Amino acid sequence: MKRNKSIAVVILVLCSALLIVNIGTVMAYNESFSFLEYTSNANEVVIDGKWTTGDEWHDGPCQYMGTPQKGLFVYKLSGDITTIFLMQFDLEFADGTNDATDVFQICIDGPDSASATAPQANSYKIEIVGHATLTVYKGTGTSWAPYTTTAVTWSNSLATSPHDPATHYICEIQFDKQVLAGAESWAANAPGSTYGVGPYGIRVAMYDPAQGWAAWPPASTADNPSTWGVISDISMGVYPEGLTVGLMLAVSSVAVVISIRYFRKPPKL
Repeated sequence: MKRNKSIAVVILVLCSALLIVNIGTVMAYNESFSFLEYTSNANEVVIDGKWTTGDEWHDGPCQYMGTPQKGLFVYKLSGDITTIFLMQFDLEFADGTNDATDVFQICIDGPDSASATAPQANSYKIEIVGHATLTVYKGTGTSWAPYTTTAVTWSNSLATSPHDPATHYICEIQFDKQVLAGAESWAANAPGSTYGVGPYGIRVAMYDPAQGWAAWPPASTADNPSTWGVISDISMGVYPEGLTVGLMLAVSSVAVVISIRYFRKPPKL
């Protein structure tokens, strides 16, 4: 009898493990495009459409967009993470023309929509058109509908940055995820497996009539969440800017005499 119970326990454990694997394979976001969310940021962000300080956005992961490269974005989580959940984005586009159809766009939702092929009720699209008009959309299950919220603040301007010394458009966008999506939604949990939930779906895109769309992931569309990339997990720490510096110093003794600050700067657009 004891042996039978032991076998039953083993079978139960194996079935549970298989169930976990099966749950993991349900995810359908484009996980080839992912980054971590960091909870501790050294540099304060001011939403003014430019780099307020020379290091403002250097403590967040940077993703590049377009082939050849047309733009990039940086993401940071800021605020008091127990009561305020500020998702902050720096979007930069190698474009200096003010066109009425220019677009900055962020799409985001939670793991329940990972395999969805149309915007769901927990999907949100933040869109700025013509450098002047913000519209927020909420998914309906089949498409997007305008959505009224106070969650989003933004600013853009023509400016230079450490990413590109040429004048180009910079758009800074900030939103409280729980004000946007609700305290009982995906926004109530950190992304990833650390707290037992799945990743957030995320798409960032920019448009200029002369250059077309630049998107991350490159083959994604706003209308199909399953094509979006992911904020894969959360890290209780500061973005590890120094790791690349250490590697460079290890492979080249010459690098010792070059400013470490230089190596912390991302490449130009």
